[in-house]
Amino acid sequence: MSISGAIELLSGKPLEALKSLDADKLAEIDEIRLRVSRPVSLSVGQRDIVLNNAIALSEDIEHTFKTAFSYSMHSYSKELSLGYITTSGGNRVGICGTAVTASDKYTVDTLKYISSVNIRIAREIKGCADGIVGSCFRSGLSGLLIVGPPSSGKTTVLRDLCRQLGNRYKISLIDELNEISATHRNFAHNDVGCLTDVFVGYPKHIGVSTAVRVMSPRAIVADEIGSEDDCKALEYALHSGVKLITAVHGESVSDARKKPAVERLIRDGAFDCAVELSPLREIRTVNID
Repeated sequence: MSISGAIELLSGKPLEALKSLDADKLAEIDEIRLRVSRPVSLSVGQRDIVLNNAIALSEDIEHTFKTAFSYSMHSYSKELSLGYITTSGGNRVGICGTAVTASDKYTVDTLKYISSVNIRIAREIKGCADGIVGSCFRSGLSGLLIVGPPSSGKTTVLRDLCRQLGNRYKISLIDELNEISATHRNFAHNDVGCLTDVFVGYPKHIGVSTAVRVMSPRAIVADEIGSEDDCKALEYALHSGVKLITAVHGESVSDARKKPAVERLIRDGAFDCAVELSPLREIRTVNID
């Protein structure tokens, strides 16, 4: 269970506080946040809960940070520069501190003076995409656009779509932030389907182009599209006969269409179906026209 993997990263008062919670409360936690000299906070759905009896000390932050990186920061220099790592249990640990920038001042070489840590619990909700599969994929693979605000469940839905569709079709998952598959080294901790090939850490536009060239997928799954480079790569995949299953931030499809890249893909006929997710994680199928 991924919550147990998260607890193994803790020490001191944060560890005591989490161990004191009963199993039902632990199962509801989405994120555990530690900030130096401030109370631990938990994200449960749309609620933030502050544990005033658990103050995170500098040594607690250091323990969690170094444990997540297996006490081998030099081996994970890329992850450190990006500010997150996926642990062996599949949880994603984000870190916040002082950036050491490269000479061009536009990229981060590494981080120092870690002040905050966020443990995002990897959780599968198998079956959450049943309604989408039934309405959008009843006749086979289709292009699908998923739209929702932050924390509306886009990643969770994509993960279950991968699992269901990836057991029937060859799929390439472009998992740039490793949030969908929770891959550690060469093993995906989440079930993303036996016919799914996972591209972890690739910038989306490179991952999409590479997948089309080397894996001949029937469909490509990618989260959080929006840039011009993303659009060009997805157009390349579309014109190569690959179906696109993608997600984008937005309150609605009309809101998402304000992004030029998304609007262009819609005009190109990339999507046969669209769904909107609400902050309460409700799913609504909408017309893409």
